[in-house]
Amino acid sequence: MTALVLSMLRSRWLRALTVGVLTALATAAAVAAPVYLDRTDRRIVDTEVAAAGVTERNILVTGTVEAGSDGSIPPTFERLASGWLDAPGYTAVFSAQFAVQPADLPIATAEQLSRVSYRDGLCEHVVVVAGRCLMGVGDAVLGVSAARQLSLHPGDALSLTGSMYDSSTNRYLSGGPAAALTVVGIVRARDGTEPYWGSSGALTDASGPAFAVDRRTLATFIRPADLQTYDAYPRPGAISVAHMGELRQWLDDAARRSDGGARLNTDLGNLLDRIDEHRAQVRRTVPFAVAPVLVLAWAVIILAVSAATRARRFEHGVIALRGVARPGRWWLATGETLIPMLAGAVAGFTAAGGWSTPGALVYAAVAVLGALLAGLAAALRTISAPPAALLRRVDVRSGRWGGRIALLTAVAAAAAIVQVRGSGGGVAGLAPALVLLAAALLAAVAAPPLAGRLGAAALRRGRLTTGLAGLWLARRPSAARLLAVLVVALASLGSAAAATATAQRQQGERAEAETGAPVVLSVSATSRWQLLQAVRAADPSKRYAMAVVPLRDALAVDGPRLSATALWPGGPVPADLGDRLHPAAPGATVTVSGTTLSLDITVTRLDRTDNALTVAVAPLGGRPTVTAELGALVAGRHTYAAAVPCASGCRIVQLAVRVPPYAGAPVELTIHGAPTTAWQAPPGATVAASGGDVTVSLPAGPGPGAGVLRPDDGPPVLPIVTTGPLPPDGLFTGFDRQRPVPAEVAATVPRLPRLGTGALVDLEYADRLAVDSGASGAEVWLSADAPPAILDALTAAGLTIDARRTVADARAELAGEGTALGLRFYLVAGVLAVVLAAAALLSGAAEASSADLAALRAQGLPARRAAAVEPLAAVLLVLAAGLVAVPAAAVAWVAAAPPELRGLPPAGPPALALAAALVVLAVVAVLTTVRPRARLARD
Repeated sequence: MTALVLSMLRSRWLRALTVGVLTALATAAAVAAPVYLDRTDRRIVDTEVAAAGVTERNILVTGTVEAGSDGSIPPTFERLASGWLDAPGYTAVFSAQFAVQPADLPIATAEQLSRVSYRDGLCEHVVVVAGRCLMGVGDAVLGVSAARQLSLHPGDALSLTGSMYDSSTNRYLSGGPAAALTVVGIVRARDGTEPYWGSSGALTDASGPAFAVDRRTLATFIRPADLQTYDAYPRPGAISVAHMGELRQWLDDAARRSDGGARLNTDLGNLLDRIDEHRAQVRRTVPFAVAPVLVLAWAVIILAVSAATRARRFEHGVIALRGVARPGRWWLATGETLIPMLAGAVAGFTAAGGWSTPGALVYAAVAVLGALLAGLAAALRTISAPPAALLRRVDVRSGRWGGRIALLTAVAAAAAIVQVRGSGGGVAGLAPALVLLAAALLAAVAAPPLAGRLGAAALRRGRLTTGLAGLWLARRPSAARLLAVLVVALASLGSAAAATATAQRQQGERAEAETGAPVVLSVSATSRWQLLQAVRAADPSKRYAMAVVPLRDALAVDGPRLSATALWPGGPVPADLGDRLHPAAPGATVTVSGTTLSLDITVTRLDRTDNALTVAVAPLGGRPTVTAELGALVAGRHTYAAAVPCASGCRIVQLAVRVPPYAGAPVELTIHGAPTTAWQAPPGATVAASGGDVTVSLPAGPGPGAGVLRPDDGPPVLPIVTTGPLPPDGLFTGFDRQRPVPAEVAATVPRLPRLGTGALVDLEYADRLAVDSGASGAEVWLSADAPPAILDALTAAGLTIDARRTVADARAELAGEGTALGLRFYLVAGVLAVVLAAAALLSGAAEASSADLAALRAQGLPARRAAAVEPLAAVLLVLAAGLVAVPAAAVAWVAAAPPELRGLPPAGPPALALAAALVVLAVVAVLTTVRPRARLARD
């Protein structure tokens, strides 16, 4: 029998090859899910590791080692830490440092300190700028900035001693005898981003300039203690999916060993948690997205087996008449398809990369073994028919079973929809696939009788070709099966296109909302005033750039430029919003110039002697605001003076009298020849102007702004645009966090750029109400059409551009998140579904028989009409599938779409995807009928 089966394969090699190729395609499609998961896992790890900070990648173990009785530093830390710093895939670098001071200074201040440091393999990671690197005892090298700060050059000799802090004098004392050093070289880092430099960075001087030495020179110093560290960095591939478990186990063990002698410092656990979270998000989507692909893989394999078996029904009828035993008949019926199926499954699994993909074998087994068993069952069922039925090529009908299966699938789909709308879980993730499958099966049950009626009606109207095409579809059991396959494939693609388009739209909206502007520059500025002046100078047209400084749950923006640069959620910036944030100032800016500020003041009422007077001035050049002490108030008329950095002019920010924070008598004074007669006073205070003099009464109390006078060059109450009400006290926490300012709601909006919920204030006015002038987190928002030259203009105006972020960057980051990567597989699965549907059409061609049409041709049917019947039937089948797929996909979307994607999806991408798929499938369907057409033409 085996020889006979092999002979059958040789004689019908094209059919065997078709079955093998279709099985390989179905297997590869099923294995696509684990392959995608594996590739996505690698991408997630690579992306997260690349974006992680140094503290998230590196492992730092630190310890303070005190000197022994002989003044030497014992190696306890090195022995302890090196023994357990064995994280898999990591390389550890040892370093030590201590504070030193000049030997001729027995007592030093913090500014006079420097450091002596040692780091393993330093000379291998630096470039010598001048001199040479370390070679002998007493050699030291300096970084470029440290050498500049200390004014040292190669060849300079100096004497240093270890330093120790004396808390009683707040000074540093000599901690040992002097040790001689010679500066032999000036160096810079070969690559400042190299992992070798670890958490501290390359040759940094944040803790003071450092003399880098080798171990021998380090040992020549007698010092109170060392700060020693092991900085371990990951080698390429150390943080990977394969090593995640090992790294977590190591972190758990290391945390238990960490103590005062060796402290573990790392955020590696946070990085691993983030990677696991993104991987879990992908896995919540991909297994459910591949469900229709698995169903179609089964369908293609079953169709291939049944088509090959049905094409040989007459042979099996003859074999049955000759009395061949049933086992032999079964082997002859299944062997010719079983062998190419198994070969195709192995080939498809190999081509898809299944052997190197974790979990791929399970998906392949589900797709191939399940379909194989079902296909073999169908084949055995076919040849088990009576010989007469086999010889007549009569199919065994199973319409009732088809209807029951469709009904059960519809019930399962309804249950899944209920779970989706409820608490989730169960089969909720399969709800879309079940809805599509139920629609496809119901269409397959209804299609044959409907096609028969429509075909008969067409014949009665004289439409011969259309009528015969309808009857051909009604009489072919494979037509209903193909219809179900096509519906699932087209609806899956449409749903996937809708989900992907919706997700991309949401990503775009979220990227715009989180970025705030088309381009955001992170900049360094000496003060908020310098930031404002620099941006205004770089863009005098107010069309391209806006200064922004973040606050807690708020943004300070240059109000008049808001509409030109900000991406407002839901549409353009509301009209006149910038004017509401920045109304016209009631008075002009009050400025002074000179290096000394003096005020002629008469104090008429003063109950305390500690009521000090201060003035805050902001240099017009943009340097930080300075608060100058004018001295304690004294009864009577006196001149109060203080040095101020106002040679080029300053803006007066405020005058402040230090009043007690409890109820008491007010301070009353008169400022003669005041810088301005228009002042904003705190609640309860009074200001009266007479000529150039100003008389003020300042009550004591704990209220915000008590004792503070501000020039009337801005609104007395800060306008604010907010998404919610102000606190009951009506105060807003601005740049002076300890001193909130009065505020009023200028406008209420549903959402704000960048923040979502929070508040917007005008940067200039908020700055005038604050003494602190820091510009931490300063940004410049640019419009989409900002010219490239504006970057040079900002730099020329004194700003340092630290980073650039665009909406496209934000979209790329969002597209790399686990949920987005999982949704992307829906589209991959949809394309695979269409490919499998095309394969199903090819498998259907394997059982195509033109015997009926040939008989009609002998009875007088024109060859042209006979040749057009099967192509027309195939095209009608594809179009019918499209008509069913559109409402099926719509129902699945409305009833079972994930909560985060609900709503009306964009119509363009799904329509385009379905149209393209219909064209491809129609072409494939027509091409599968070329051979029967040629045969009919010959007849």
